[in-house]
Amino acid sequence: MNLRLETERNRANTAYRCAKEGIEKYGEKSSVLKPDDGDRHGEKYEAIVGKLPMRILNNGLGETIAFHFSKSKNKKGNVTVHGYVCEQLRTWLVEQQYLSGSDIEAFALDVVSLSVAESRVVTNETLAFLTWLRRFTEGLSAQMAASTGNSESDESTS
Repeated sequence: MNLRLETERNRANTAYRCAKEGIEKYGEKSSVLKPDDGDRHGEKYEAIVGKLPMRILNNGLGETIAFHFSKSKNKKGNVTVHGYVCEQLRTWLVEQQYLSGSDIEAFALDVVSLSVAESRVVTNETLAFLTWLRRFTEGLSAQMAASTGNSESDESTS
């Protein structure tokens, strides 16, 4: 199998797994999101993932990762949606051997330390991964909303 096809397949599989885990943990019906946790009033996983590619294109990868790093923990020290998404990106880029950061802080430092050429390559890979992640997140969120909506309407007609 050709390397490009294998890489794309790995991106898709990993993005699906990440989207599923992210929605389960920080989705619409999640009990993890509470306004009093200082987590931007419970921003959902889908919203963060949806905004991320445009933030990268507008501000650059380094500044976007630095922003997510700054929002990675709430006032109680718990990981926020921003930190969770940043960790998913870190894991993917480390698996693909673009970076070697062992945690979000090291990841942020690695990203801002890249040369211009390296930054371009890592940014392109990040955007390619986020394309899959955003699509799967939107699809899984819609399925979850539809199944929740259908079960509620079924109960009201019984």
